[in-house]
Amino acid sequence: MKPDISQGCARRWQLLSFGDPVADIVIAANQPPPLGEKVVGRPLGMLAGGTTANVACAVARLGMSSAVFGRTGDDAAGQLLRDSFADFGVDAGYLRREQGAVSASAIVIVTPGGEKSIIYQPMDTVTPDRQALATALGESRVAYAMPYDIEEFDVLSTIAREQGALVAIDLESAVAPDVAAMRARVSRADIVFFNQSGFEAGAGCAPSFDAMRALLALGPRLVVVSLGAAGAMAVTAGEEAAQVAFPAAVVDTAGAGDSFNAAFLVAWLEGRSLRASLGFACAAASCTVAAMGARTALPDRATVERLLARHQSGSGR
Repeated sequence: MKPDISQGCARRWQLLSFGDPVADIVIAANQPPPLGEKVVGRPLGMLAGGTTANVACAVARLGMSSAVFGRTGDDAAGQLLRDSFADFGVDAGYLRREQGAVSASAIVIVTPGGEKSIIYQPMDTVTPDRQALATALGESRVAYAMPYDIEEFDVLSTIAREQGALVAIDLESAVAPDVAAMRARVSRADIVFFNQSGFEAGAGCAPSFDAMRALLALGPRLVVVSLGAAGAMAVTAGEEAAQVAFPAAVVDTAGAGDSFNAAFLVAWLEGRSLRASLGFACAAASCTVAAMGARTALPDRATVERLLARHQSGSGR
């Protein structure tokens, strides 16, 4: 039986991010190099990142409790990642340090317009400690994952339901590149986030309310698609909503989708309407693209609410 949205409101954490954090090696370049070629770049530093980890940080910045379940190596990057969680107030009690291992990393190429290309190097896949995971999920309202590995995700989803936690997932085209891969993951989730390319790859069509609603038959109660500069859409069994994007001076799009997903969950878990949750999420994403790095400009609640107020009054046009 699926947990009710109201269950777990008094749990220790509102969100538990599942997955290894990633050290982003960020390089500025006019464009990514074509295959077999090279371009001149400018180093921008090593920054703490990782999709699920970014969401945990964004949730904490917006005032909700969050924790992370995953691993780092015992290298300098691992310490950078741990320090970042401490800075954001994310509980890292379930973040295991593996002796002799290298932390997950990514090479991120950022163009002058803020768009990015990424090469991701994960840590080796291992079976999670089921007892530790069950304990963590029992203290969490929502588990959030980017489910590359379907067997690992099946473990997470099964234990989450046993512990009364909702399961939220982020499906990009690299995670679910075809219909079969998408359906296998959506059927194990309660809340599904897509970006536009992820939806088109997984569903085989452009995002629309009808196409999104068809996915509800697989089991989730909520499907959300972010459309970048075009805004976002969301559906439940009885409601649908759309939101235009907020104007923003784009420096770096890294983390915008993670900020969007986190802010949507915060608003929705607070009981806001589907439309209001989309508005809160789009406002948070527009704040995030204003600085380099996935976490540098993650907004707090007051910043998001001010942007929404300006937009509603008409002074933010």
